[in-house]
Amino acid sequence: MTTLLAIDAATEACSVALLRDGQIQEDYRLLPRAHTRFLLPMVDELLSAAELKLAQLDGIAFTAGPGSFTGLRVAIATVQGLAFASGLPVLPVSSLAAMAQFYAEREALADGSVLLPALDARMDEVYLGRYAYRSGLVEGLASDALLAPEAVSNTAAAAVGLGDGWKYAARFADAAPRCVDTEILPRASAALRLAERDFLAGKALPAEQAQPVYLRDSVAWQKN
Repeated sequence: MTTLLAIDAATEACSVALLRDGQIQEDYRLLPRAHTRFLLPMVDELLSAAELKLAQLDGIAFTAGPGSFTGLRVAIATVQGLAFASGLPVLPVSSLAAMAQFYAEREALADGSVLLPALDARMDEVYLGRYAYRSGLVEGLASDALLAPEAVSNTAAAAVGLGDGWKYAARFADAAPRCVDTEILPRASAALRLAERDFLAGKALPAEQAQPVYLRDSVAWQKN
């Protein structure tokens, strides 16, 4: 069976997760401004507890963004270092997709449910994704986007709004969905589910292609 490691540091949370024999183990922590100090030790602890070496993995997944500039750079550096050292391929996953996947699984949403994960992008903008939950996994309905709150539209038909980007909901162009949970953050465990789908579909990439997705041309990103 597929054995994958996943890393997320796209927001103030930091998590690593391991998929092995169809089961997922995760270490999830809220670590504002501390990703650099904790991320690699968390990986080491998780692999040691499972009595696994890097070479025994099939690949390394990671949330590629959007999110915190600092957190994404820490995650990418960690992923590339591990992947180059072990010769493993990498599997990027949208941080917004990981949010949607985590919530859909946790709440056992009905097949076909629509989710709109949103993160506060600072600078009076939001990162917004549109996903549908089908057969246990989320699928993108549109590309993740960086938008001014007033440009966010077509939300009324959505089943769930997720993430701290929804604090701007009063400025969105139409009514909010039936349910909003502003506490949801990306998680490595959810990214693993999506990465496994991509791995089985032959979408793994070489280590040098582990790159962040910022959705903004400026370097004045959101800071951890």
